[in-house]
Order: sequence, then structure tokens, then C-alpha cells
Amino acid sequence: MQSFTASDGLRIAYRVDDFTKPWAGAETLVLLHSAMGCGRRFFSWIPDLAKHFRVVTPDLRGHGGSEIPSEDRPLTLARLVADVTELMDHVGAPRAHYVGTAAGGYLGQRIALDEPERVIRLSLFGSAPGLKQSQALSWIPIVQEKGLRGFLADTITDRFPIGQCDPELVEWFLDQAGANDPTYIARFITLMADQDWSDEVAQIRCPTMVVMPGLGKIGDHSAYEPMREIPDVVMTTYENTPNNVWDFAPSRCVADVIDFHAGASGRGRPAEANRKT
Repeated sequence: MQSFTASDGLRIAYRVDDFTKPWAGAETLVLLHSAMGCGRRFFSWIPDLAKHFRVVTPDLRGHGGSEIPSEDRPLTLARLVADVTELMDHVGAPRAHYVGTAAGGYLGQRIALDEPERVIRLSLFGSAPGLKQSQALSWIPIVQEKGLRGFLADTITDRFPIGQCDPELVEWFLDQAGANDPTYIARFITLMADQDWSDEVAQIRCPTMVVMPGLGKIGDHSAYEPMREIPDVVMTTYENTPNNVWDFAPSRCVADVIDFHAGASGRGRPAEANRKT
């Protein structure tokens, strides 16, 4: 892991993985993780992606190896987005592919809306236009009572297909997510649960892939409907899958990302625009 200092003085951790041909001039792909996650959660994604792209994986502020902002420091969506764009300037990638899971996808959407020149292609996994149409605020009192790990353990079937995936993966997920600072996570969830840009999402102009977990319970599936108005969109449902497809079905996710994003530079088959399955 490396780190850089954001414009407000907070330290942001990140890593860069690149196993492309040195002479090929590979494009950069950014992986943005979900709330309570960290870049390490993409451990099974990076080996294959890094053969096609220079992969940049930050830990969002307050997560993983990044510094936790003090409670007197405002936490805003604009600040979280700035952390990402400042990091991309730091690593010399003014334009990149973006892949976001859940809250990480909110940041990817906002970058595509607010700074469209920065985004080549965008993939979103379990990431509607904001978290307002969800039960997220109801999580906070449960977390205060049971702790992050306890809350996640009690709701694990919302996220993983128990009995159909590696139980050690589930335990590792609980340990990783449960180790976050609960006070900061409450702030982060409160912020995200106030976000809704359904009326703006059709303004995204880059090719976009939206993956919806078929059994996802984190948000209302109707929240995805405005995304069908994105001019160049592929919307795919992973049928019969709980929310955290990026954790328990990494091979499928990575194959779809490579298929969709590598096509932008002729290294793979471009996804068909407006294919909705």
C-alpha cells in the first residue's frame, strides 16, 4: 500500500497493480469499494484485471488503511469524490475506467456526472443512484447495540448465499467489515442514506454497465429504473444472488468487467449498448 495526502490534509491509502505489457500503454482502471469495505476486498479481482489495465485501488477515507476523519471535519459526498479525483491526478491518470461496488459506485456515478471527461467507461455493482430508497438508516441503532460484526452476522444472508460459498470467506468478510470504526461508519451510512440523484442519472454519457443482484435487499430494486435512461447502458441482473456478488462471485464479475471495459480500447468484445437482461 502507498498513500497520498488529500487537499484537506487527510491521508488516503491506495495501491497500484499493473501486469500489462510495459510497451502497451495500458489504460487505468479504478476499483472503488463498498461501505465497511477496503481495497483488500478486491483481492480476487486484481490478478486478472491487472493483466489488462493499470489497476488503482484506494481505501475510501475512514476505511482500511486510510485515515479516519475527526468528527469535527465535515463528511460530504463531494469530499469523497475529491479524494478519488485527487488520487487520480496524483497517479497521473486524468481519465480512467471506473468500477464501483455499492457506495463505491455512488462515487463513480458522481464523477461521471460532475466530471465526465474523466470517465472512459463505468461499471456499477449493486449501486443504484444513491441509497435514499433503502433501509440503511435502520442499521445504525442495531450497530450501536450489537456492533458492526454482530449486525453483519445477523444479516449475512442479505449479502452472501450461505451454504453455497466458502464459509471462511464469510468469516473473513465479517472480520474485515466488523473491524471498521462504528462511529465513523454511522456517519458514512447517514451521509449515503441521504443521497438520491435519480433525476440526474440519465445525464451520464459514458458507456455504463449496471449489475443488479437478483436477491439484493440493501435497496429497493425500483431505484435502478432511472438508470435505464442512461443513453449507453447495459443492465444485467445476476439472478438468485444476494447483494455482495463482488465478494462471493468474483470470477463472474471480473469476466463481465473485462468484457465491457477492454472493448473500449479494442482489447475485447464491447458490450452491446442498451442490452437489458
